Amino acid sequence: MSLEIETINPYTEEVICKYTVVTTQELDSKIKKAHKAFGEWRKNINSRTDYFHKFAQQLRKYKENLAMTATNEMGKVIKESRSEVEKCAWAIEYFADNGASFMQDEITNTDARKTYIKFNPIGVIASIMPWNFPYWQAIRFAAPSLIAGNATVLKPASATIQCGIELENAANRTGLPDGVFQSIVGNSGIVNDLIKSQYISAVTFTGSVKVGSLIASQATSQIKKCVLELGGSDPFIVCKDADIEKAANGAVKGRFINCGQSCIASKRIIIVDDIKDEFLEKFVSNTEKLKVGNPTSEESDLGPMVNVSALEKIDSQVKGALKEGAELVVGGERIDKNKGYFYQPTIIKNVTPNMHIAQEEVFGPVAPIMTVKDEKEAIKIANDSEYGLGASIWTKDLDTAEKLAENIETGIVSVNNVVASDPRVPFGGVKKSGFGRELSRFGMLEFVNIKSVRLYDQLYTQHHVE
Repeated sequence: MSLEIETINPYTEEVICKYTVVTTQELDSKIKKAHKAFGEWRKNINSRTDYFHKFAQQLRKYKENLAMTATNEMGKVIKESRSEVEKCAWAIEYFADNGASFMQDEITNTDARKTYIKFNPIGVIASIMPWNFPYWQAIRFAAPSLIAGNATVLKPASATIQCGIELENAANRTGLPDGVFQSIVGNSGIVNDLIKSQYISAVTFTGSVKVGSLIASQATSQIKKCVLELGGSDPFIVCKDADIEKAANGAVKGRFINCGQSCIASKRIIIVDDIKDEFLEKFVSNTEKLKVGNPTSEESDLGPMVNVSALEKIDSQVKGALKEGAELVVGGERIDKNKGYFYQPTIIKNVTPNMHIAQEEVFGPVAPIMTVKDEKEAIKIANDSEYGLGASIWTKDLDTAEKLAENIETGIVSVNNVVASDPRVPFGGVKKSGFGRELSRFGMLEFVNIKSVRLYDQLYTQHHVE
């Protein structure tokens, strides 16, 4: 008997579609197809570049359809869905324009007549992606990997299956060789079969620490490279000399984008005591202006959360923080709209580092406020986390900002702006936020064979060690 997955619109709570999970035989067939396609795809980067430009054009041409699909499947407001599609097109164009130079052989001097380093694709990459940015997180991995000459098999999250299918449809419309980019319909049960396939060369995963550790264990047991992006609890540090207006605006964007369901959202607002009252007043005022409602409406700033489980978890985290002694400033309740998984934009103050809400990842529209005496204490609290993905610092003194950035234990630091991924710079974290990098040349190099080649005229007999 075949298994089915239902996707549910988090605004209407109605079933959107039912999908049949691939069988083991179907999965094996798709992976073999990708392996076969890889043999030709890897040969010509100029051809890959041409396909990439067409791919970006397809995303822009069908932007409205793609955006509405994401909004219906996971509740993202439509203006954010459009922005996500545009960002995907930009990233694809960036790697089309720069991929060839990133893959250039590097010449170096040794005792050989000629020494160079080549960057060869390694094969088929299994990509296991989440629902919160269903297009961007797939493309964030796929663009650098595909331009390098790899093929990929994408397993989108069960909540956003159609988004994965639409990406494959867009790729197919460009004439991309059959099998180079495939999306599979599957649940967690197919992941092990996907990873252990002899035709899968490496694995990339974005999601929870718990699942990421299992993915890493499965991949490494097969001696396969993996890259993990496992979320974060990003500190948002407001120094005493910060531009309060800009910082308060940044806090709203950083905390409430995608209804707070973002790995690099600002999840711990850390304010130096001298300016806490002024900052909080502006932050609260900005937060209260946010419009929560129908995600297809141009007027909405926040839509529903992805599902009822996510709604219940964020509500539980808020209630738990209040029991531990935090104080509610605004929000703190579900929104009763008869249907839809809505939660009020929420601010909680008097949060201390030992509270659960300060240690856990808060994946929803809730901003915990922590107060410190100075920047030194802010850094200490920022680093007091099992996560280390991103951090933002708000100060007018850029020399001070550089010193603070040096001491923050994260993979990304943004000064006077919110943390955002960018195809031009590497993306990834440390500690339990994962390992490896996506985007930029560094993202490409995660899934290539860095091959050293040395050409000698004669045997050198003085070598006595390996």
